[in-house]
Amino acid sequence: MVVLLFCSHFLTAQIVNIEDMRITGTSDSIRWYGSTQEAFTLTKVQEQTTVFQADSRLQYKYHRNVVLLLLNANFLRAGTQNFVNTAFMHLRYNYKINPVLSWELYGQQQSNQLQLMKSRTLLGTGLRRRFFLNKSKTSRMYLGMAYLFEKNIFTESYGKRDWHRMSNYLSISLRAPKSSVILRGTTYWQPAIGYIKNVRYSTEWTLELPITEHLRFTTNITYSVDRGLPQAAPLKAYNWVNGLVWQW
Repeated sequence: MVVLLFCSHFLTAQIVNIEDMRITGTSDSIRWYGSTQEAFTLTKVQEQTTVFQADSRLQYKYHRNVVLLLLNANFLRAGTQNFVNTAFMHLRYNYKINPVLSWELYGQQQSNQLQLMKSRTLLGTGLRRRFFLNKSKTSRMYLGMAYLFEKNIFTESYGKRDWHRMSNYLSISLRAPKSSVILRGTTYWQPAIGYIKNVRYSTEWTLELPITEHLRFTTNITYSVDRGLPQAAPLKAYNWVNGLVWQW
């Protein structure tokens, strides 16, 4: 598969969409599954521009148990200014209680320089429920609810902050077999317990439309709000990417 991106407009998002990563980047049919992608670009016209991207995924499945590891880093520097500088590591254990209900335990470590986040540590546990939306089971919906402990260490003089949150999400994957149209979307809502104004919200939607048998058009839109950051950090973020996908 070859992906050609021809238009993008972005600002770094605060919430990592783990749900979309495991739906699109893992496998339920084999015991071990993994992938890794890296890219590095160095360009100089008047000023030097450096771009580095890395993404790795590893999954182990045995009977009712699934362990998932996700690693990601993105860096974009032009001249002396960093426009993107993020990294995260996510480890998740999933136990299937029955065919549609799972219990999960997870931890995550992330950093985001532009949002004044030196480190954010997350520890959570909760339930995930699957629904089939058609007879062929190609269209699905997932509902998740979890308790989340969050520890933030901010850069400069903004100090440390800890919160207890509820992490709720709705994820939908719709596939039209006859037309090969695919629509995926995930929305997170994460209010702090006892302080509902301190909330994180994120929604991401991807639409894939067939052009020919092998060529598809894809568009992805992400929007997020994080009210738990220092006042000097950006409150909102969005990302819009359009592209072409060639499959054979």
